[in-house]
Amino acid sequence: MATSDTPKRPEPEPEEAPVRTTTKKARKPRSPSPPPPPLYDVSMRAPALPSTAAAATILCWNVAGLRGLLKKDPTAIASLIAREQPHVLCLQEIKLQTSHCDEELHDLLALGPEWQITWNCSTAKKGYSGTAILTRIPPLSTVCGMGSPGHDEEGRVLAAEFDTFYLVTVYVPNSGEGLKRLEYRVGSWDEAFSSFIKKLEARKPVVVCGDLNCARQSIDIHSPKTNLRSAGFTQEERDSFQQRYMDAGWVDAFRTRYPEHTGYTYWSYRFNLRARNKGWRLDYFLVSGSLWPSVYDVFHLHDVMGSDHCPLGLTVRLDEGKGE
Repeated sequence: MATSDTPKRPEPEPEEAPVRTTTKKARKPRSPSPPPPPLYDVSMRAPALPSTAAAATILCWNVAGLRGLLKKDPTAIASLIAREQPHVLCLQEIKLQTSHCDEELHDLLALGPEWQITWNCSTAKKGYSGTAILTRIPPLSTVCGMGSPGHDEEGRVLAAEFDTFYLVTVYVPNSGEGLKRLEYRVGSWDEAFSSFIKKLEARKPVVVCGDLNCARQSIDIHSPKTNLRSAGFTQEERDSFQQRYMDAGWVDAFRTRYPEHTGYTYWSYRFNLRARNKGWRLDYFLVSGSLWPSVYDVFHLHDVMGSDHCPLGLTVRLDEGKGE
């Protein structure tokens, strides 16, 4: 029996729980992002040729509705012509009917009498698509459409023949929301158009300009990874562009002159994307390989507003062998 004098048995110390150690895997340092490509700037344009030079400057602009553009700025076309002094101005997505394209509209554009206008308007839908060529060099002939039933009703193609080359302006169909026109675009329309311009090229060199509705390389779109299934950047559209044009010998004038520069031509009106330069290069000059040595300059006019596209231009020397 324990008494008060009996020493108390010490309580056993609690066992310490084993200390668990975890070794965190060291994260691999992230590779630094590659620097963005340099931006094209109008200061990179070639010096102006003397007024006596044998050359033609062609401007191209998707105006996204000509009446809407002129309503916002009645001098938009006249100011562009006065500033750049082009010999030819090609317009896409004019959204006009034939009844609008008369002398009244000629006066509305504030053009001088030396300018000749040829229109190709959509007959499939009012206020839709359409192309125009405004020129102060009298063409030898003009052709509306490709001569392809099922493709010409939307007024997307217009050609003019000049002494040393054909000029074709085009507004290529968009593959549409949900890519509903993708199969038509790459499986039928692209084939018909490429065949049309090749037939012209068999006679003389060709300049193709317009909204081709395709950013053909990753450098031609501000966010390629998130737009892989967006109309204008699908693999199908880019493959078709490569096969129909690049592999067929056409020269992408801007990309050939500026292989590493970003030069967008379209910016959505949403989210102030133009001010942030988050755009797409959808508008092109394609030229026959035989004509490329005579191309003196190719340029984008990012500062010209009024549409969600900017104008672009090309100057071609007409005195053979004088190109860069």
